[in-house]
Amino acid sequence: MKLVTYIEPGDAAHRLGSLQGERVIDLRRAYAASLADDPFAAEIAAVRIPGDMVRFLEGGTPSMQAAREACAHAQRGDVQQSLACRIVQAVDAVRLLAPVPRPRKIISAGGTYRSHVDEVHAQKVRLDVPDYPLAFLKMPSAVIGPDADIVRSRLTKELDYEIEIGLVIGTRCKDVPAHDWRAVVAGLTVTNDVSMRDIILAEQTHGIHFQGKNLDTCCPIGPCIATLDEVGDTGDLVMELRVNGEVRQRDTTRNMVHDFGAIVAYWSRVTLEPGDVITTGTTAGVAGFNRQRPAWLLKPGDVVEAEVQNVGVLRNRVVDEVLRDG
Repeated sequence: MKLVTYIEPGDAAHRLGSLQGERVIDLRRAYAASLADDPFAAEIAAVRIPGDMVRFLEGGTPSMQAAREACAHAQRGDVQQSLACRIVQAVDAVRLLAPVPRPRKIISAGGTYRSHVDEVHAQKVRLDVPDYPLAFLKMPSAVIGPDADIVRSRLTKELDYEIEIGLVIGTRCKDVPAHDWRAVVAGLTVTNDVSMRDIILAEQTHGIHFQGKNLDTCCPIGPCIATLDEVGDTGDLVMELRVNGEVRQRDTTRNMVHDFGAIVAYWSRVTLEPGDVITTGTTAGVAGFNRQRPAWLLKPGDVVEAEVQNVGVLRNRVVDEVLRDG
């Protein structure tokens, strides 16, 4: 399945769906329809498939199984009737949000692709890479979804992109062995670790960067959470980032220094919870520090597309911050 969070026109309530090509299956409506003979169908569906992705993931296996049954029912049903009942809708008729609009925490692993580490060192920027997957935190307030605008803050002149694969945690866990990482990950998503290189350099003078990774809109996530059975082989997934159609980054998970299992094992020293997102590092091809590739720095009007094989395309446009008088 490709799980999404979306809203319908004129309604602010979040709903969960399954992305099926150009259509979205409304999981709660479809599951209720599959229980049509039960007088409590609507109530059962509301419990098993709430409108909040974190709550859904907390539901564990019963909620995931309900979602699969909902998809199967929708696929068996009459298309026109499903459209009329809004069990199925065209994806362009709704607004997709980040699949987890408000993760509890976002752990961003770095130094996991040697090519990116090498290009940073070439720019004479210090990046000491230990023998474990180092990381920093991105804030939930920075999260935006597909087709939402990345706002270039007035505080930066060096706005950059970094495609990453996000691991969405599906169950509360701690001290997970590397070989068991699949047991705790609900699925993969696409992330863009939008970075302000000039702010990062200024912050590193005093030890640690924070604002350079966390200004508003600097954590696009989406368009979906692709469950692991949907993704298939995670050891050789291709990821590619394009700006205005031009390929800037392209690599495969085969070239990771620390794979998904190593990242989950190390960072599950901290208790992980359903809906947490661990981003797994970027590859070479960023605009870089010290205006290494000034033409590649993001500017208003740019369209950034981050794509991960068997997951999807995360598309966002860049706009300038609108300053308010007073």
